[in-house]
Amino acid sequence: MEVKSESKDGVTVLTPTGRVDTSTAKAFESAVMNAITESKKIAIAFDAIDYISSAGLRVVLMAGKKLQSEGGVLVLINMPDKIFTVFKVSGFDKILKICSSFDEAKPFFN
Repeated sequence: MEVKSESKDGVTVLTPTGRVDTSTAKAFESAVMNAITESKKIAIAFDAIDYISSAGLRVVLMAGKKLQSEGGVLVLINMPDKIFTVFKVSGFDKILKICSSFDEAKPFFN
């Protein structure tokens, strides 16, 4: 798994690729937490993810809580249906911001 990072309109967009599971969650967590030290506006794009486990969900939840406590914003974007289903079944769609695109997420970052 690799996590690409780019800045877009003042927002750090992280794009993990492959699987986020128990063997890759530490690397994912490290990339996300490093990004949070640099920016309080984070979008995680899930279009290159084909699987996320509970370990990956934990990282996303931790990031959301950390950003919220620091006055920041986390928005999840570009989520394929199968990944969105995991977030929905876990109830995370009720506590995290999920948008279909970066453009749809922009108002959350203002």
